[in-house]
Amino acid sequence: MSRTEKRMKFQSTLLASAVVVFSVLSSTAAGAQSSSESAASTADALDELLGTDSAATATDPAPAPQVADEEPPAPTTSSSPESEPAVDNAAAPESIPVEPATAIAVAAAPESRGDRIEEIVVTANYRAQDIQDVVGSTQAFSGQSLDRSGAAGMQDYLLQVPSVSFQPSGNGTTKVSMRGISNINGNDFGYASGSPTVGVYLNDVAIQGSGVFPDLKIFDLDRIEVLKGPQGTLYGEGSMGGAIKMVTNAPNPNEWELRTDQAYSWTSHGDANHEARAAVNVPILQDMMAARIVGTTSYSGGFVDYTTRNEPRANSGTAQTLRSILSYKPLENLDLGYMFLYSNDKRSQFAVVDAGKEDELTNSGPEDQYAKTKFTIHSLTAKVELPFASLTSVSSLYNTLRDSQQRVQVLQNLVQTQFIGTGIDAPQIFANSPTHVKTKLKSFSQELRMVSNGGDSIDWIAGAFYRDRSQTFEQEKYENSIPAISTGLLDSALAAANINTTVLLDNLLTALNINSFNPLQGKQEAGDGIENFRQAAAYGEATWNIVPSVLELTGGLRVFSETVGFTIDTNFYGVEAFLIGTDPQNIDPSDGTVGVNFSQSVKTSGILPKLSLGWHITDQDMVYATISRGFRSGSANIYAALSAGPPVVKPDFVWNHEVGYKSTWLDGRLIANFSVYYINWNNIQGTVLGNAKLGIVPTQFAYLANAGDAVVKGAEASTTWLLYDGLMLNLSGGYNNGVLVKAAPNSGVSSGVDLPSTPKFTGSATLSYSTTLSNDWVGDISSTYSYTDTQLMIYPAGEVSDGMPIPAYSLLKAGIGLQRNKFRLQLFGDNIMDKRAVVAISSPSKQSTVITPRVVGVRMSYDF
Repeated sequence: MSRTEKRMKFQSTLLASAVVVFSVLSSTAAGAQSSSESAASTADALDELLGTDSAATATDPAPAPQVADEEPPAPTTSSSPESEPAVDNAAAPESIPVEPATAIAVAAAPESRGDRIEEIVVTANYRAQDIQDVVGSTQAFSGQSLDRSGAAGMQDYLLQVPSVSFQPSGNGTTKVSMRGISNINGNDFGYASGSPTVGVYLNDVAIQGSGVFPDLKIFDLDRIEVLKGPQGTLYGEGSMGGAIKMVTNAPNPNEWELRTDQAYSWTSHGDANHEARAAVNVPILQDMMAARIVGTTSYSGGFVDYTTRNEPRANSGTAQTLRSILSYKPLENLDLGYMFLYSNDKRSQFAVVDAGKEDELTNSGPEDQYAKTKFTIHSLTAKVELPFASLTSVSSLYNTLRDSQQRVQVLQNLVQTQFIGTGIDAPQIFANSPTHVKTKLKSFSQELRMVSNGGDSIDWIAGAFYRDRSQTFEQEKYENSIPAISTGLLDSALAAANINTTVLLDNLLTALNINSFNPLQGKQEAGDGIENFRQAAAYGEATWNIVPSVLELTGGLRVFSETVGFTIDTNFYGVEAFLIGTDPQNIDPSDGTVGVNFSQSVKTSGILPKLSLGWHITDQDMVYATISRGFRSGSANIYAALSAGPPVVKPDFVWNHEVGYKSTWLDGRLIANFSVYYINWNNIQGTVLGNAKLGIVPTQFAYLANAGDAVVKGAEASTTWLLYDGLMLNLSGGYNNGVLVKAAPNSGVSSGVDLPSTPKFTGSATLSYSTTLSNDWVGDISSTYSYTDTQLMIYPAGEVSDGMPIPAYSLLKAGIGLQRNKFRLQLFGDNIMDKRAVVAISSPSKQSTVITPRVVGVRMSYDF
C-alpha cells in the first residue's frame, strides 16, 4: 500500500470515527435509534458520500484514485541498514559494516536530475529514509560535491550550516558551537580542556573527548552529515549541541579504481600552498574482499610576520594522512571490516596577530610556538544478519600524541588582575611566556547494537556502550623575560655595601626553608598528571508506526554511569614559587620544594530520554516535534592547583524542545525546511572569575567551574531551489539568542549576559550552475557567501567586562570548472574579498586568530 493510500485510509477512518461518535451522542440525547443502529446508518451514509464500502475498507481498502499526470509512488526502499546508498545516488559498492550511529539530511548542494531535485536517501536511525522524512534539523554534504569543491577541512562546509560557529585556534585545535552550545572553557593545551559539545565521528568511531579536537583532512568520503540538537539517546556524551559524522567510501570487491587530485594555490601577503590526494580501490577476492587506501599530503604557506623573531610568513604547516579500509564477507549474512587512520600534522608559529594588527598581519610575540600532533585509529567491525534484526559490534582504539609550545602569560595575567576596575592595561612586565606541553591519549570503546529489520508496527534499536579513556600530560612553563642573573641598581647598591647577592638570597631562602627556590630564573612550573574517564551505557529506541508512512511516534532512553578523574603533581619555581611558597602547606619540609599535588574523581549517572512525533501530512509535507536531552561529561580544572575551584567539574546537561516543518514544492523543484527550538542548559561548564590562593594571599583569577544555567532560543531555515535545469540556489539562515539566566555564586559573572561563541545570526547562500558544452565537456561555476554575526569570546567579567567580542565577518568563495569524462580542471578562490576575519581572541595581552587571507589556485583531478 502506498503512502497516499495509507493516508487516505487514515483520514477516512478519522472522519468516519468522528461522524460515528457524533451520531451516537446525538441519538443518545434524542432517545431515537440505538447507538449501534445510528452508527451503522451513519457509516452507510459515509460510504455513499465517499463511494466506498466501510466493511471492506476495514480489511481491504480500495486503492487510491489515480490522478492524471501524477507520478507513480516512489518504490519502497528497504529499511535494512545495508541498503544505504550514496548521498549523490552515484554508483557505490556495498558498504562495509561501519554505519553511522544516525545518518541524515539535506545535501548542501543536491544534484538535480531533469527538472527535479534528486531525492536523497539516508539511514536515519540505521534505516533507509528520504531526507525529508527524517525528524529533526539536519544537513549533509555529499562526498562528490566536497571533492569537486576541493574541501579539505571543517571550515569548507561548516560555514554553510546555520546556527554553527567555527573557531580554529591556528595551532590545529578547533572549537565548534551549534545552537549556542559550545565548549566555552576549551583551551589549546590538549589536557584539562573539557569535552567538546559537538560529537565528531569517523564512521562508527567517536573521536571527541578530552584532548585535541581534530579537524581531520577529508577526501574520498561518501558524505558528511550534520545533525543538530542533542543526540543523547544514540550518541551519548559530548553531542549535546549536535553531531558531525564523516562516512567513508566503502571498498568495492569487484573493480579496480584510482582517483587522483592535486592543487596549487597562492595566499595574498603570504606563501604558496600545495596539496596532493589519491585513493585506490583494490579488489582482493571476487564478491568477498577488498581494500580502499587513501593518502593525502599538504603544505600551507605562512602569511603572518613574527617581527620580534625576524621571521616573515612564519605560520607554515604540513599535514599527511593515510586511511585504509579492509572489508571481508566470508558468509552471506556476515560482514567484517577493519579501518586504520594515521594523521600527522605539524605547525610552526600560528595564524595569530597582535590586536589592531589584523591588516598588517604581524605578531610581536618572542615565543617559539609550534604544534605537532599524531593521531591514529584502529577499528574492527562485525555485522551479522539475523532473521529478525541485524547485530553489529564495533571495537575501536584511537591514540593521540601531541607536542606543543605556545604563549601562555600566567604571570602577566596575575599582574593584570591588580588593575581590575581601573580601565588600564597593565605594563608588559612578563612578555616572553612559552608553555611546553606533551600529551598522550589512549581511548578504547566497544559498542554492541541490534536493529530490527523494520517494516513492522514497532521498529526498535537496542545497544550497549563502553569506553575507557586516559590521557597523561607533562607541562613546563617559562617566563624568559626574567634575567638569569640579578642586574640593575639593586646589584650596584648591594655591591657598594659589600653584600653578595647570591649569599643574601641563600640566607633568605634558608630562613624560609625553601632550599630550591631561585627567583631569578625563567622556569616557573614543571609537572605531570593524568585524566581518567570510564563510562558504561545502555540505550534503546522504539518507533511506533501508528499509521505506517503517515504518523510515527519515537521514544528513546539512554542510561549511563561514568567516572571522571584528575591527578596532578606540579612543582613551582621562580616568581610563582615565591608567591605560592608563602603558604607553608605548599612547601615540602624534606627538601624545601614548592609544589601542589592532588587527585580527585567524580562519579555520575543519569538518563537521557527522547520523545518525537512525526506527521507526514502529504507526500510533500511533514511536521514534527521532539524533546531530547543531552549531556557532557565532567572535566578537569587545572587551576585547582592555585586553590581556584574544584579539581573536577561536574557534567552539564541540556533539554531541547523543537518543532519543525519540512516541505517540497513546485513538483520537486523547491525544498524548504524550518525549525524553532528552546534549549535549557544547566550547570554550564565555563570559565568564571573567582578567587585563587597565591600563598596566603587570595587574588582574582579565572578558573573552570559550573557557571550557572542558560537558555537558548533560536530558529533555522534552509531552502534548495532548482531555478531551472542546471541552476541551483541554496539559502540557509539561523538565529540564536543565548543568555545566562542564573550565574554561579561568587563567579563575577552577571545573570543576563550573552553566551560566548553564540553569534545571533548566521547564514549562507550558494549559487551553482552546470551545463554541457561542446565535445562532451561539462562546465560548472559556483559561488558561496557566508556570514557570522558578532559573538563573545568569554563571559563578560572583571577586566574583560566586554566579553572580548569577535566582530562579525563574511566570506566569499567561488570556483569555475571544466570536466570531460574522468578529467577535471578547476580555478578557485577562497576569501575572495580578502577579509581579515577574526575567529578567536586571547588575553591578557590581546592577540587575534585570523582567517587565511585571499587564496587563489588551480585544482586538477583524474580518475583512472
